Formats: sequence, C-alpha cells, structure tokens
Amino acid sequence: MVKALKGKMMMCDVAHEQKAQQRMTERKKQIDSDITTHWEEVERQKMNEYDEKMRAKLEQEYKLKQVNAKDISEQLENFKLNFIKSLKEEMLEGELIKRQVDEDLEREKQREIMRQQKVAQMRADLAEANN
Repeated sequence: MVKALKGKMMMCDVAHEQKAQQRMTERKKQIDSDITTHWEEVERQKMNEYDEKMRAKLEQEYKLKQVNAKDISEQLENFKLNFIKSLKEEMLEGELIKRQVDEDLEREKQREIMRQQKVAQMRADLAEANN
C-alpha cells in the first residue's frame, strides 16, 4: 500500500513537473514572440525614420534643383535680351555710320561738282579774256 501510494505520488509529481515544463515552454515561446514583435517594431520605426529622412532629403534636393533651374532660366533670358539689345545697338550704329558715310560722299560729290564748275568757269573766263 505504501508502495502504491509512493508510486501514485511519483506519478503525480511527474504529471505536475510535465505541466510545469509545458507552462515553461509556452512562456518561453511567448517571450520569444514578444521579443520578435519588439524587434520588428524597432526595425519598422527605423525604416520609417530612414524613409522620412530620405523623403526630406529628396524634397530638399528637388527644391534646390528647381531654384537652380529657375536661376539658369533667368540668366538665359537676360543673356538673350542683352544679346538682342547689343545686336540692335550695332545695327543702329551701322546705320548711323552708313548715313554719315553717305552724307560724306554726297558732300565730297558736291565739292567735286563745285570744283569742276569753278575750273570750267575759270577756263571760260580765261578763254573770254584771251579773245
């Protein structure tokens, strides 16, 4: 009887130990699951922070490129306007020089005509004086 009681107590202790081991195993699984969940959340936060930094960086680069493009466009427009202005000034200057040359030629032509008329008049006067 004592032997049977000791055997039953041992079986009870074994069953109790098995239940304790099962609870321990389940608790370890739960802790591992909690740790995995925590690290996944930490990694997700890191990825979100990285994504936010990259978005901010790309946005800043985009804005900088827009500003640079606008500046280049304005510089190009100013260059075009200045080039057109200088061409117009050169054309006006060329026309003015041409007009002055034409006027100088006309005056020279008038002087030549006047000189020829004087020479002709002097010959006529000389011929009349000789007769």
